[in-house]
Parts: sequence; C-alpha cells; structure tokens
Amino acid sequence: MEPQAEAAADSVGAGAREARGEDRLSLLLRLRAQTKQQLLEYKSMIDANEEKTPEQIIQEQQMEAKVEDLENEIEEVKVAFEMKRLALSRMQLSAALKNDLENVNTKSSVFMDTMKEVLKLNKSIMRLQKESWELEEKLLDVRKKRLQLKHASENKLLEIQAEKKKQKEELDSMENSDKIKTMQRSLQTEMDITTVIQHVFQNLILGSKVNWAADPALKETVLQLEKDLSTMS
Repeated sequence: MEPQAEAAADSVGAGAREARGEDRLSLLLRLRAQTKQQLLEYKSMIDANEEKTPEQIIQEQQMEAKVEDLENEIEEVKVAFEMKRLALSRMQLSAALKNDLENVNTKSSVFMDTMKEVLKLNKSIMRLQKESWELEEKLLDVRKKRLQLKHASENKLLEIQAEKKKQKEELDSMENSDKIKTMQRSLQTEMDITTVIQHVFQNLILGSKVNWAADPALKETVLQLEKDLSTMS
C-alpha cells in the first residue's frame, strides 16, 4: 500500500505543478497580447505624427524587446510545461504498472508453475518423439535384415533344389550308362557264384551229420548261408 500512496501523492503534486504551469502560461500570453496591443497603438500614434523623437524611438525599441522577451519566456514555459506533462504521464504509467505487477504477483506463482509444467511436458514430448524415431529406425533395420534373410533362404533353397535335381539327373544318367550296366552284370555274376558257394557249404554241413545247432559259431555260419544275397543291401 505504501508504494501506491507515494505514487498517488506524486501524481497529486505533479498535477498541482501542472496547474501552476498552466496559470503562468496564461498570464504570459495575456501580457504578450497586451504588450503587442500597446505597441500597435503606439506605432499608430507615431505614424499619425509622421515624425519620431529620439525618446519615441527608444521607447518603441524597448517595447519590441519586451515583446521578444515575453515570447522567449512563453516558449520556455511551454517547454517546461510539456516536460512536466510527460513526467506526469510517466508517473501515472509507473503507478499503473505497479498496480498491475502487484495483481500479477498473486498469480505469478501459479503461472510460473504452469509454465514449468508446460516446458516439462514439451521436453518429455520431444524425448518421446526422439525415442519413437529411434525405435522406428531400429524396426526398419530389423525388417530390412529379415527381408534379406528371407531372400537368402529362398536363394539357398533354390540352390539345394537345383543341386538335388542335378544329382538325380547325374544318377539317372549313370544308371543308363553302359558302364553301370556292365558293373550290374558283374555284380549279378558274383552274387550267383556266391549263392552257389553258399549252397555247397550248406550241403557239406548237412551231409556231415554235425549238430551245427549246438555250436553257436557254426549255427551263425549256417544262418548266414541261408540268406538271399539279392535281398541284401
């Protein structure tokens, strides 16, 4: 309350000074008008006589100097009056600003807290946006790598299928070749000879009247001789 009282007192004082300045200015203006009027009347009298005495000339010059002094003083009063008016306006503006600041101070704490929250939220939003962009970049990298692996696996599968097809074609080609046929005939001949030998051994064992079933080693040999070589892999 004290700053407001001081501001009000300053405003009142400035108003009083302004009123005094206005009174002085009005007085000077009236004096100038009166002096000019007297000067005009004096000139008219001199012009009517058509001759000027030295005393009249001195008196005329004094009156002109007095008018000039009054005009200069009026200009000074005008300047002082304008400066005081501007000072009063500044004082009134300062008082109004003080009142506004006092009203704002009661709300400044809440306002500053709100601004801090807004800045904090903006900072969090920017951080989350940055993290979101980073996650999107990582997700794009993962998708890119997964697509590359998919293409690589598809290419590898095609290579395996091509290799299997090639091996099958080579195998089919070998089976149809003369060399394979010759080898198959030689193998069949060997199997036939082995079968004959098996039969000979079987007949020898059976003809000897030996109890081969009581001898494990002999029993295993007889069982091996009974196998058909054409079914063996």
